[in-house]
Amino acid sequence: MSKPSIVIGRQYGSGGCDMGRHLAEKLGFEFYDKKLVELAAKKANFSEETVKKMDESARGSFLYSIAMGNYSIGTIGGPVYYDLPINDKLFLAQSEIIREEAAKRQCVFVGRCADYVLKNAEMPVLSVFIYADLEYKAAHIAERLGISLQKAKDKVIRVEKQRRSYYDYYTNSDWGVMKNYDLCLSSSVLGEDKCIDIIASALESVKC
Repeated sequence: MSKPSIVIGRQYGSGGCDMGRHLAEKLGFEFYDKKLVELAAKKANFSEETVKKMDESARGSFLYSIAMGNYSIGTIGGPVYYDLPINDKLFLAQSEIIREEAAKRQCVFVGRCADYVLKNAEMPVLSVFIYADLEYKAAHIAERLGISLQKAKDKVIRVEKQRRSYYDYYTNSDWGVMKNYDLCLSSSVLGEDKCIDIIASALESVKC
């Protein structure tokens, strides 16, 4: 059986993406975040402009169509694939890449509903969610983007609504709810370095 990979869901501004990158470097894992979108675009033959518009947006009726029996999830190029909305095709392409890469090597995946995609996969996975208080997240975003603290707070709230909508739409589950993850850590309480240490330590306990 494959060795465990790590999937990280994160609130905007919590530092989850940076933690994932540092974890991958520390453990010698492959790292995937926005890179997945680029790979999915190539796999599904989408232009960069199309992907930027559709990334992490949940429009259409993918899960509803599945529930009503109009679609089966299938694979890229499958019999119903060409009838799917573009954002659903992108999600399918990302999901196939996540499964393929996790089967070949140990990876750290950030976002992209990777916890859901690998939930029933044969390979073992440690599912993590990183959260933080609003002030902490806003301070990070304000510094990164060079905007005011109030604008940063507004952006955090807006982006998190988008992420929640995207996750809920494609997984029919609740984004950021503790029961959906193996480990939930507050970066504003523990600090990013400590979170990284805890995740690396927890990985050793994942059954292969």
